Amino acid sequence: MTFEQAFLKVKGKFDNADASGVADFAIQVTLTDEDCGGTFYAEVKNGKLAVEPYDYYDNDVVLDISKSALLAVLAGRSTLDKAVANGEASVQGDASKIADWKSTIKKAAPAKKAPAKKAAPAKKAPAKKAEEKPAAKAVKAKPAAKTTKKN
Repeated sequence: MTFEQAFLKVKGKFDNADASGVADFAIQVTLTDEDCGGTFYAEVKNGKLAVEPYDYYDNDVVLDISKSALLAVLAGRSTLDKAVANGEASVQGDASKIADWKSTIKKAAPAKKAPAKKAAPAKKAPAKKAEEKPAAKAVKAKPAAKTTKKN
């Protein structure tokens, strides 16, 4: 994956970002991967978020991180603390600004399920009266025939 592809994937996470109510900040992010290394910034200014592929020297925090670790943190599958502990990231400056940046990601509202319609109970056919069968005639058992042995 190239840096441009990785950057677009990260930037896409912030397409519908809501930065209203978030204090202004600037973060410089450097992806440390050999195949897609590069630098971009994220800035909130006057309630508007910008994520652009440029260096940002007047920043509040610098984040050096691998692409996979950044995507995992942004998706909520990992934390920045875990990425730092695992050696996948380093932070210089006010790390709380990274949490502010992450908070601008709008969570997709869970799809509401339509209430299940209750099926009307199946109507039972009226019970049929069993046809009366004539009673079987009692059969008398015949006595066993005596057999005599002839010599």
